[in-house]
Parts: sequence; C-alpha cells; structure tokens
Amino acid sequence: MTPETPHVHQANAASLVFLELGGMNDEQENQDKSSRDHKKLTRREWETVVDQQIREAMERGDFENLRGRGKPLDLSVDPNVPEDWQLAFKVLKDAGYAPDWVEQDKDLRAALENLFKPLRRYLERGANFRGDRAPYEDRLIAEFRKAAAELNRTIDVYNLKAPSPRVHRPRIRIEEEVEKFRRRCAEIK
Repeated sequence: MTPETPHVHQANAASLVFLELGGMNDEQENQDKSSRDHKKLTRREWETVVDQQIREAMERGDFENLRGRGKPLDLSVDPNVPEDWQLAFKVLKDAGYAPDWVEQDKDLRAALENLFKPLRRYLERGANFRGDRAPYEDRLIAEFRKAAAELNRTIDVYNLKAPSPRVHRPRIRIEEEVEKFRRRCAEIK
C-alpha cells in the first residue's frame, strides 16, 4: 500500500458521502441546471464539476465527522457480486481464480487476435501469392464471417455476465471488416 492510498480512499469515501448527503444544495442545483441548458458537459468537465463540489464540501467541513474517517476503505467485498455468491467468489479468489467474466475476457482477447491472423497473414504475403487470388480471398472471407459470427455470440454472452458497461466488448462489425479486407486486397494487386 503506497502512502497516497489512504488519501485516495478518503476521496472515494468523500465522493460516496457527498452523494449520500444529497449532492448539491438548491442554489447549486439551480445554477447547475441553468449551465446545463446552455452547454452539455463533457466527461472531463463533469468530473471537474464533481471534484469542485467535493472540494467545496471538504472546505465547509461536511466530511469531518464521518464514521471511519482517515481509515482505508474495506474493499474486500465486491458490490457487483450478489450476497449469496460472495463466499464462493472469495474461495475462488483465494485459490487464484478470477470471476468467470474476467476469465472469459482473457479468452475473448485471444480469440479476437486469432480471428484476424489469417487475414493479416494473407495481406502480408499477398504480393507473393501465385495464381488467381479471388477464390482464396473468398474462402478467407467466408471463414472469417463464420468465425466472427460465432465470436459475436460469445461476446454477447460475455457482455451479459460483465458487471459494468465499461468492461463490455464491442461486437465485431463483420461486413465493415470484410470491406476493409477487400480494399486492402485491391491495393496489393
């Protein structure tokens, strides 16, 4: 644990308590609504606004008498795991295993890499290809479409298991990838 860690935990706790305390007072909320009407905030600007509100709350002393102040947060319990599964996940974690969705993500990354290997290999060696390329390219595309469709089904299942949209995997845009491959093939002819 680094020396900065307690401060990070305090900031996280401050964020949680700030939200529990109701966030902004009426005047701040009205100012916020009027500024929203004029301009939609970007993610970075939104984070800056939140940081500013937390800083102001800290200056007012809103976080002075909080339970557990100055102590690191207990992050041993994952809020995304149902209570009846927490013991099972703890046993798996202690044995060196990750939740199923984490393991599946590792498999997905490897499968995505393998999916594009034949297309990349062909493009790298395409100038040296002898004979009619069209049937070979058509076969590669057919195999790619089939494998990509199967991988998209796996991605859909993974996205259902993953606890947050931030860790979701995008589906493969099969036809876009096929068109990209065809354009690159035309360049090497």
